[in-house]
Amino acid sequence: QRRQFPHGIPECGADALRMALCSHNVQGDDVRLEVGTALSYRHFCNKIWNALKFVLAALGPSFDPQPPEETVPQRPMDRWVLSRLVQAVGECERRMEAMEVHGAMAAVHHFWLRSFCDVYLVGDLVRLSL
Repeated sequence: QRRQFPHGIPECGADALRMALCSHNVQGDDVRLEVGTALSYRHFCNKIWNALKFVLAALGPSFDPQPPEETVPQRPMDRWVLSRLVQAVGECERRMEAMEVHGAMAAVHHFWLRSFCDVYLVGDLVRLSL
């Protein structure tokens, strides 16, 4: 390990380690966890943090959330991201019922990166800058 990591193993954090462990499809007693996988989830956790900071800043300090049953999205992009969220929640539910934690983790990862951050938030940035 000293040859592979001469300066030690980079810190990843407990959440990133948990996510990396949950992302594995474990068939036996052993889990082969690579440091790169934990580092990748460290970046994912950082992306979650940054996206939430952006959303909270955009909402402002006077934001008063409505109950979900009273919320009706008006913009097509809002309806689209909510439909993607519903799909991701359904996939997570199916995977967890089947005891496939890695599949549920993949659904969360895909929704957050590909739908919420890459399309929805970037679309809002473009819309706000016009």
